[in-house]
Amino acid sequence: MSTNLQPVRHSQSFLGVAPKFVYQTLTDFESYPSFFKEIQAASVLHRHGPTVRVEFHVPMMLPVRYVLDLTCDPDALTIQWTFVEGDIVIDNHGAWRVAAEGTGSKIDYEVTLSVKAPVPGFVLRKLTDTLVSASLPGMFRALQAEASRRQSQT
Repeated sequence: MSTNLQPVRHSQSFLGVAPKFVYQTLTDFESYPSFFKEIQAASVLHRHGPTVRVEFHVPMMLPVRYVLDLTCDPDALTIQWTFVEGDIVIDNHGAWRVAAEGTGSKIDYEVTLSVKAPVPGFVLRKLTDTLVSASLPGMFRALQAEASRRQSQT
């Protein structure tokens, strides 16, 4: 069975963290496992202009592997991604948007995820929604900590 979620959206402000450091952190894909605990491995497969193809490995109940094309716009401070391939994840698209806000940054995140598993659709929707929503607070804390760390090193 497979299921489609409605987009999950989350916005958060990081006081005192400049947008360029948030964006630099978000585009350092191969470093994701060092600060996003949900990601076991991230490998850049190739770069073509503003698009970077990255393979992710995420341990859930089963090992999950998927590949995304991430289009980075350093002028707009945005990253948009589309799904390329995967096993349990069968679609994944979304975006990061970073903007200046006061003395810090405002970060907008949006993701739509579709997975397949041999369980009824309503169970799969609940499970997927819980996994995505439950990981957001920790993901944003990790992003803020890493971007702050990078900023303090300059």
